[in-house]
Amino acid sequence: MMRIMINLFILSVITISAFTVIYIKHKNRILNIDIERSEKQLSYELNKHKKLLDIKAQLIDKKLSNSNIKRILGMQIPDKDRVIYIDLVE
Repeated sequence: MMRIMINLFILSVITISAFTVIYIKHKNRILNIDIERSEKQLSYELNKHKKLLDIKAQLIDKKLSNSNIKRILGMQIPDKDRVIYIDLVE
């Protein structure tokens, strides 16, 4: 009788541990999916911001081209390939 009780106890511990592993893997998967969604959203917003900065630079260049300020100050807008964007996201 005691042997059956010990076997049932061991079986229940193994079963609980198996379900715990499954639950933790499920939670981990859900968390990774949420992180991936957040990274995609952040990437989208950063790309949108970079496009807006590019549009801003083009508008400034047009404004400076239409005025004498560019010639007087000797200002020159660098090419798009030479502009460095600093990522301030932590």
